[in-house]
Amino acid sequence: MADLVTAGEASRALALDDAHSEIRFLEQHDYGRPLRRALGRAEVRTIVAEARGTVWPHLNDESVRLVSPDEFTRFWSGLGVQFRLAKLRGAEGLALLGFYVRKMGGSKLPLICVNTAHHPAAVGAAFSHEMGHHLIGRLFDSRKDHARFLTYTSYGEHLDDPEELAADVLVSLGVFPAPIARKMFMQSEKGMMPKDPAGEISSAVSDSVLKHFELRYGLNFGEPLPSAKKLQYLAALIHFAKLRRALLTEYGI
Repeated sequence: MADLVTAGEASRALALDDAHSEIRFLEQHDYGRPLRRALGRAEVRTIVAEARGTVWPHLNDESVRLVSPDEFTRFWSGLGVQFRLAKLRGAEGLALLGFYVRKMGGSKLPLICVNTAHHPAAVGAAFSHEMGHHLIGRLFDSRKDHARFLTYTSYGEHLDDPEELAADVLVSLGVFPAPIARKMFMQSEKGMMPKDPAGEISSAVSDSVLKHFELRYGLNFGEPLPSAKKLQYLAALIHFAKLRRALLTEYGI
């Protein structure tokens, strides 16, 4: 039993170290350069147009609505995608948010799997990211048939992967539509930045970003969430906020 406890504690400690490292990397990284390298303005507009025509008709005009996992699957059931919901707990299980496989099983249909053990806001972001893979794969005829995994330590790697970054663009535009993004990110430099759950100052997440997620998606970093989850969600928040700011400053989108 002692060995099991020790192993569990070691796994949790490693997860916290990974989250801290991810946060530090994302905070320090310039998002404008990898965005320009991976996706041009015309490509971003094409992706947005495809998403508006099939999944999110009001993308970048208003915030996407958070619904239950069952509603996600029901709304998107006609898009030729299989859905699987799994509740994966523990340090290793929670590290996984979701994944997308282009061809799965005898039907050869795409598969989206989402880990529902997370906060509804994280589940919604995972659904949106994986659906983004489906749209982008159709749009650009992706040849990557292997599974595309979304974990809280993968955001930095997305900056060097155009398909992953394109899927992230859809999430960023969904949670920070243009009217909110202009108000939020054009003025964020003027205010004091709050402390993150790790006790450090985050220059990437302003108070207005945190308040937006609390009011719109019910994600409150002041709630008694486990430290590992808080750090996971902070990494995601930094990534999507910095990507949204880059879309605004680089391309005016």
